[in-house]
Amino acid sequence: MALVMKNLASMMVMGVAAVTLSAVAEIRVGAVDWDCAVPRGTYFGNATANSLGPEHWRDRTPYYAKVLGKDKINIPYRTLKEYEVELQYAIDAGLDYLAYCWYDRNPNQTPDPEHACSACGHLQEITYERLMHAKSMLREKIHLCAILVAAHPYSDVELTDLALEMREPWYEKVGDRPLVYYGFTQKGDVAQRLRKICRKVGAADPYVVFMNNDPKTIARLGAEKAVDAACSYAQACSGSFREMVDVMLERNAKRASSGLPVVPHLTTGWDGRPRIEHPTPWTKGGYNPTWTYDSAKNEEEFVLAATKLKTWMKEHAASCPTDHVLAFAWNEFEEGGWICPNIGADGKPDTRRVKWFKAASDILKK
Repeated sequence: MALVMKNLASMMVMGVAAVTLSAVAEIRVGAVDWDCAVPRGTYFGNATANSLGPEHWRDRTPYYAKVLGKDKINIPYRTLKEYEVELQYAIDAGLDYLAYCWYDRNPNQTPDPEHACSACGHLQEITYERLMHAKSMLREKIHLCAILVAAHPYSDVELTDLALEMREPWYEKVGDRPLVYYGFTQKGDVAQRLRKICRKVGAADPYVVFMNNDPKTIARLGAEKAVDAACSYAQACSGSFREMVDVMLERNAKRASSGLPVVPHLTTGWDGRPRIEHPTPWTKGGYNPTWTYDSAKNEEEFVLAATKLKTWMKEHAASCPTDHVLAFAWNEFEEGGWICPNIGADGKPDTRRVKWFKAASDILKK
């Protein structure tokens, strides 16, 4: 109890509103959603089709892709009804929310020069799935929230639309505060702008979770009251999946050493070989081909990661005051972290990873 009080006091000194976890609260499990399910002929669709086109990547080609030949695929736009099939798979996997990489629908945005790349003029292509999710009646069963990629400036119009959506019951909350993940920058300006807009439209102050591994940067943005907690988008490291699980725990602990709360990160692996074979045009320097990669290959490994994380959360309860976990990832097929069904050997959806992750989710929720 002394350790809990010490950590909570530290959070208050830094200006972070403490959010306590009820003794009976059930863990809410979310997963990163990288919406790259768009057709050939689009900027992102071309990159995905090239990366996952080779036949040897069928075990991670999404079930909704169309196989046009031995080494050629296309991902057509789907109707809302068709996308709801995917949402139901996510529900069956034990997911409570999807965290969408949230981009501006206005294509004419000028990025931070430090992070400018060829993708910046095309980001509006990858807003399709989260817009369908917000329309779906399944939104009551599986919530959504935003991952703000803060190297992009976001128009006031887009941040206002986000703030308004935060008031909806299907937008994921921490307590009564809308959950927002915030990443890939060392600046808090977009988060501060969002807070200001939330006050203006009458939305609750967002609970901003910073995706970063550096305790000093996390602590600095916490002291600036830009962010409330820390997490990670993904983790790339060499070694077996079991070694990756140990790194996952080490990095959760490293973020917790900042003094801010953490939303624990749960890995399903990392294997970027499709993008090594076919580099994406927006990846500066490409993927490091000297790394060895691994992803969870069976239910035992999914359960191992969840069991070790649940133990770590119990041992570090003061650092985990919310009831949320974020997994990498629902659909990062190209980067090797995925739960969503792929195309099976029989051409039908292979749902094994959905079942494996459900077993892991059940462990976390015990």
